[in-house]
Amino acid sequence: QGKMILELTPNTHPILHEKICPCNKCIAKTDRHDVAKILIENMHHYGGIGLSANQIGMYVRAFAMIKDLEHNEVIVCFNPRIIKKYDDNVWCEEGCLSFPDEIINVKRPDRIVVKYEDEDEKEHKIKLCGMASRVFQHEFDHLEGIVFTKRQ
Repeated sequence: QGKMILELTPNTHPILHEKICPCNKCIAKTDRHDVAKILIENMHHYGGIGLSANQIGMYVRAFAMIKDLEHNEVIVCFNPRIIKKYDDNVWCEEGCLSFPDEIINVKRPDRIVVKYEDEDEKEHKIKLCGMASRVFQHEFDHLEGIVFTKRQ
């Protein structure tokens, strides 16, 4: 089974500017595995450290991200939620595959607590800090219809 590389959605496309509805139980487990595989393959293909489904034209509330750059640990988050933000906001430069020529300074909490479901519908609750926290928030924004240019 080959890779399924999808085109990046143009940043003017409505799918990047609307809130993506939660995946409910009607997405079969096999579908979640397919979605996860496609997200990871496309994230690596485009050289990103995170990729939301709507960035490649898929109307699914999910994203892939590299949780640990050092160990190249990748997670795929379905129905992600941010349940706590600490008020240690930091400025940092961000890029986005949907805006290839733009680097923007964005202020975000350095530490967050999140919940998400994996491709097997198992729920996870984890604390993220530093780069992983930033990537999660950036990708979560995509699913909320918020592109990072709105955060500057």
